[in-house]
Amino acid sequence: MDTNFSLFNQINSLSYWLLLESNYKSSVKLNADDDCYFISVKKGYEILYAHEIANFSKKNKQYLQFELAAIVNHLLHIKDSVTFNRNKSA
Repeated sequence: MDTNFSLFNQINSLSYWLLLESNYKSSVKLNADDDCYFISVKKGYEILYAHEIANFSKKNKQYLQFELAAIVNHLLHIKDSVTFNRNKSA
């Protein structure tokens, strides 16, 4: 399986999980006109995490994999924090 496709699936799954299981709002956008990929996670009006990959289609494949993996790791960290705080308050 293509690594980038797998990473995109993880990003989408984690973003969806945050929308359903927390009070965080996540947004993932691929803008073909501007050739950029953008993700953000907000709590209310406060941005907790945001990352933009400009010149998306022109990125070196290995560097793009590195950036996507970093996004996955940040989202996993946020998910772990949500889960930990939920278990702590229960």
